[in-house]
Amino acid sequence: MNMFFRYIYKQDIWNNALYDKVENISLGDVISYNQDKRALYDRWQQVGDQAEFKSISLTTTTPMSSRFVQTENTLSFESINVGYEITQKPWLNRAGLSALRFTAYTGEIFRFSTIRRERGIDYPYARSFSLGINANFK
Repeated sequence: MNMFFRYIYKQDIWNNALYDKVENISLGDVISYNQDKRALYDRWQQVGDQAEFKSISLTTTTPMSSRFVQTENTLSFESINVGYEITQKPWLNRAGLSALRFTAYTGEIFRFSTIRRERGIDYPYARSFSLGINANFK
């Protein structure tokens, strides 16, 4: 059995989703394209609002700045691989086999992060599953 975990601790990254899909969009972009929901809800709307993003009615391009750099802390369970091999059994000899191996694999099991990124609309990671059987003949 193999299990792989990954952690990231205090890594500064540029959050392109905030820059392109939240801050620098127009009303036409919101209607025409799949936008991050923060583009509508987490921005300036009324006088006196303290918001992270400018009003959607402001269509001027915001220049790149450190405001879109975020510190990432992440823990992810990347994959698990399990295998079992059968050898030297009487029924294997009758079947003309010297060994039979079963394997199972899954990836992208879970991910916890301090940064929200746009990664799709359903499950945003490529969760995969595979099963394998390997037969060794005499």
